[in-house]
Amino acid sequence: MSRLPTRRKFASVAAGAALMSLCRVSPGQELDPERTAAEMIHQPAQNAIRRGLAFLSSRQHDDGSFGVGQYRGNVAFCSLAGMSFLAGGSTPGRGPYGHRIDQCLDYVLENVQESGFIMNAGSSSHGPMYGHGFATLFLAETYGMSRRRDTRERLGRAVQLIVNTQTNDGGWRYQPQRRDADVSVTICQVMALRAARNAGIFVPSETIALTTSSAARIRTAASCT
Repeated sequence: MSRLPTRRKFASVAAGAALMSLCRVSPGQELDPERTAAEMIHQPAQNAIRRGLAFLSSRQHDDGSFGVGQYRGNVAFCSLAGMSFLAGGSTPGRGPYGHRIDQCLDYVLENVQESGFIMNAGSSSHGPMYGHGFATLFLAETYGMSRRRDTRERLGRAVQLIVNTQTNDGGWRYQPQRRDADVSVTICQVMALRAARNAGIFVPSETIALTTSSAARIRTAASCT
């Protein structure tokens, strides 16, 4: 059996770790609120999650980043790995991967530029707004659980950059510039904004309204084709 390239293997294991957020329910079966998440995930999935998280932990660099070659230091990799550890039940400083989350958080915060843009200039990426969206989402999910006092200020700047770079059509694209838009990049920013709002960070209602109206126009256009 041929071995997967390192980047593809990393992505596949990260996806496996994300299984922690899913549960398997048979047709017609209702979720029982008394059951724990662990009880609702079958043992094979539990095993896959455990191996996936262990693999991610073993691949983290000393500076908290992930990736190899031209992708080493990519903030999207680091943020997605950090959210996998969170989904596994650890929190900053607590749980089997609490230290790993702290390292991820330190790395992401260190790469927040003055403008609010989150990126590592030395890591290759043709679409750095993907990384910014995932990094902002990760900061929002850890805000309130970490002892780092600079999280709120840097998260606020990251959110403001998203707000400032929204196009007149309500979307975002690969670069932090108000030009055209891409659906997948836009979804990354919307997830980040929702998490930030849930964490108590101000998000202008106009930003969300513009995105919503744009999505409605896209659905209408698609239904007419």
